[in-house]
Amino acid sequence: MKLITYNPFYPTRWTNLFNDVDYVTSPSVNVVEKENGFALDVVSPGLAKEDFKIELKDKVLTISAEKKSETKNESEKVWRNEYSFASFKRTFHLPDVVDGDGIQANYENGILKLFIPKKPEVVPAVKTIEVA
Repeated sequence: MKLITYNPFYPTRWTNLFNDVDYVTSPSVNVVEKENGFALDVVSPGLAKEDFKIELKDKVLTISAEKKSETKNESEKVWRNEYSFASFKRTFHLPDVVDGDGIQANYENGILKLFIPKKPEVVPAVKTIEVA
């Protein structure tokens, strides 16, 4: 008897059945702390800025996107219709030092860039009391 190690990534005869499927993936994110805030870069090529939804609730930042597309040709005999759907959702728990009202987002060249500013440091005011 010969033992064969199971490898789930080994190509099988079913490989071609699934090779055209768009998989739901989670994009890579870089988070960098700067002196005045945090910079997040979300790598998400192929999306438009209208595909993104960014929400902040209770110090939890949620970045999600959905892209649906359909290719259909009505004038010819259809042999194959291609439907495509891609989505992701990432959440980040923000520290208390951030200012949620000042978050800025920009999307260019396949990268969603967010800047989350820090609250200005509260320096206790020094009050001088004169002796009468």
